Amino acid sequence: MRLIDELASDAVFDTTPRTDKCRTFWEVLIQYYSHTEYIRTPGEIRSDSYILFGRVQCRAWMIIPLAVLSQFCLGSLYAWSIFNKPIDKHMYGDAEANRAQITFYIALGMLGASGAAFGPWIESHSPKMCALLGAALFFAGHCTAALGLFCKDIGMLYFGYGFIGGIGLGVGYVATIDAVIQWYPNARGFASGLAVSGFGSGSMAFSNINTQLIKRFSIPTVFIILGIINLTVMVLCALVMRPPPPNYNLPGVAADMANQSMTDVRCKRHSVQQTIKGKTATVGGQTVTVGSSSGDPVLVIPLADALSSADFWCLWAAFFVNLVFGVVIISNMASMTSNMFHGRTEMPVASLVTIEGAFNAFGRLFFGWASDWFGRRRTFLFIITLQISIVACLIVIMPRLAFWPFVVLVWLATLCYGGGVGVIPATLADMFGATNMSACHGVILTGWSVAAIGGGLTYTGIVNMLTHSAGYTLEDPRVYVINLYWILSLLLAGWLILLCVRVSPRQRLFPRVHQQIFCHFAAGYLIRLAGNPFQRGLHDYEFLSAALPAMDTELPTVFAQDGMSVMEKPAEAFDYVESAAKLSVSSPARGSCVQLVCSTPPRRRCLVVGKWRLEIVSREEVATVWRMYLSCALLASASDNE
Repeated sequence: MRLIDELASDAVFDTTPRTDKCRTFWEVLIQYYSHTEYIRTPGEIRSDSYILFGRVQCRAWMIIPLAVLSQFCLGSLYAWSIFNKPIDKHMYGDAEANRAQITFYIALGMLGASGAAFGPWIESHSPKMCALLGAALFFAGHCTAALGLFCKDIGMLYFGYGFIGGIGLGVGYVATIDAVIQWYPNARGFASGLAVSGFGSGSMAFSNINTQLIKRFSIPTVFIILGIINLTVMVLCALVMRPPPPNYNLPGVAADMANQSMTDVRCKRHSVQQTIKGKTATVGGQTVTVGSSSGDPVLVIPLADALSSADFWCLWAAFFVNLVFGVVIISNMASMTSNMFHGRTEMPVASLVTIEGAFNAFGRLFFGWASDWFGRRRTFLFIITLQISIVACLIVIMPRLAFWPFVVLVWLATLCYGGGVGVIPATLADMFGATNMSACHGVILTGWSVAAIGGGLTYTGIVNMLTHSAGYTLEDPRVYVINLYWILSLLLAGWLILLCVRVSPRQRLFPRVHQQIFCHFAAGYLIRLAGNPFQRGLHDYEFLSAALPAMDTELPTVFAQDGMSVMEKPAEAFDYVESAAKLSVSSPARGSCVQLVCSTPPRRRCLVVGKWRLEIVSREEVATVWRMYLSCALLASASDNE
């Protein structure tokens, strides 16, 4: 972990009053999502460096248990299935009314919606303030729900626990994870997975707590007691929550960029590190800003570019698909098991829900840790693949009413559900930068909202239609199997969509060729489908014809090799490659800038069909193109802004 000790003396603060006035809602929204920087005064920086009345210096390891405890309280939502039958019986005198479970869907829906709405605000404010707000709203939701239960008003229950409590869930959830991500830049997957494992553990603990409280107190009193417990723990955690000191994180999108040596890319008059700080350039169609001059350059993508990218919304779709099955299973585990097996289960329902919560928590921790080692997309692909296999097995097993195979498969489905939630924060931080994580995480949590409301209501609607119109009963497993077919189709679509997500910055910023249709990286190789089968080599890439010829800065002689002419400017190198390709179209000896740099001429497998070509580009060529492209783009930015 890298710690740069630059505190208040070197901090820069923007004290200029903003006099611009937004006239339209759209302008207000753009401005809100454009200012996410958390600016602290020197006094606030010093205060945040210590806890316990300024006597103990705040360390990274202290944040993890605080986040876990806070998430643990928020995770009480996952034990909601324990309340479904008691609330329905309390409200309507019928334990099978199926009205209480809608509260769970509303709360999850508001979790995502509030995360998206408050994401930029959370990013630009202290995590302590955000966590306190989340605790207060969550407590207010419990109190309003208790009032609704006392008055037997289902609408007040929906508004209290679902709407108000859901907003508190979203604010508290995003705020604590953002703090953990900021403190652990080199182990984002494990740290965020460990933090959100507390959310899953809440289900495991509160399923038993809720069961015992229901036996001893009335339903309204139970919600008051739970609200007080959660408020006490969350407020104590929030008071100690701190952000890291300035420059604790490199604020970039690319860990591999920061580790990549750029010392060999120097002009005769200056070095890259001294000229590109604060400069803006267009790299791979993305507008990026170089955020640091210490060590290697780090690129920061603006929030607007992150939220408007196709990669973000493809990841949103994959995340939504991953959540749908888990949301449906978690909210209906208790009732589904009781109905299918007629209440004669081989294990108490409360114990089943408890173990389900353990799988949820472990999935968040395990898959978050695995993503640090095996990559974010590989881990996510494995999770969705496992979900597809589970759904296919459930379709076969459920009609046979095999208790233990059904329960084990549901537990594994919950493991995958937790895994997706544990991997997504680190994935967003890697793709779009730690400074954009809260806002991006908040927006992507709307997938949780859509999965909870859309998936939950779809499931409930199908069950009600089959039981009320088609003559089925809740004890018939076919009622639940029919729901699995549309879930399976969504999972298959999500698996394909995830293949299109370019998680690695190298993949996302890799230059396109003309008429490129599809590009995918696998095991270091590049698989690309494009038009115009006669194009060859690095001169096809758009940056050579667009960005680099306009440069006047002298570049290092990276284009010369094997006694060939030294090209001092990219424009000359481009012209040279073009003329060489024209002279020897059938077999260009060294027909591209890549071939001039690589130690051995790279072999490119190419299949030409009509006007299309399918290429498999070697690892060496991919690495060379990336190094030259990034270096030249940064130098072009430096020279253009001098």
